[in-house]
Amino acid sequence: MSLNETNSAIQDADFADDLNIGDIERPAERAYQGIRRAILKGILPSGAHLREEALAQMTGTSRTPVREALRRVVAEGLARADNRHRYVSDFSFKEVSIVFDIRIRLESFAARVAAENITDSELAELDHILAEIDRIENVGQPAATERFAELNSRFHNTIIKATRSMQMQTLSAQAVSLPLEVIKQFVWEQTVNIAQSNDQHRVIVTALKQRNPDWAENAMAGHILSTKPHRPSIMPRG
Repeated sequence: MSLNETNSAIQDADFADDLNIGDIERPAERAYQGIRRAILKGILPSGAHLREEALAQMTGTSRTPVREALRRVVAEGLARADNRHRYVSDFSFKEVSIVFDIRIRLESFAARVAAENITDSELAELDHILAEIDRIENVGQPAATERFAELNSRFHNTIIKATRSMQMQTLSAQAVSLPLEVIKQFVWEQTVNIAQSNDQHRVIVTALKQRNPDWAENAMAGHILSTKPHRPSIMPRG
């Protein structure tokens, strides 16, 4: 879809139902969820110019909440800033694969360092996250994948925080915040195996409890590698 076609589609359609934002009352949250879901559904394709007026019309809000929403999607990695303009990020297979490769290298080392520094309260938090993931229902549905992405991000961020390294937290921030599970399922249309992922999480937590750096590093590397998307035979929407 060209950028002109995208802007025309936004202007000509009511996306409240399609984006499932009709019941969101707070304008800033409505704008954020609407823009985020439009990106992940391919309504706003890679490279699309995110114009405030068109997005305000699409989400049924105004330019002020749209500006706040755009700051959030840029911070999340779903969009990029170029001077005063915002554009949808590139979700090509090559780019997404590179993000996974970056995470393998950064987070496997983070797990190694965390094994020597993690606290009992952080280990308890990881156990709590595992239990929350186990309680996810309707696996395969958008809400379930979104919930898993949120909890998965908390899991990985807890381990990164446990390194006690600000440099590690800074370097990892955007790669970890990008909702790769959601992109994998709804952009690349590849299944997210929540049960398998959480089983791998348990192995990582066990290695951290054992204070075993080698095990923690290898378990994290294997976990992220196993979730990396495979090259599709058909290109995704957008």
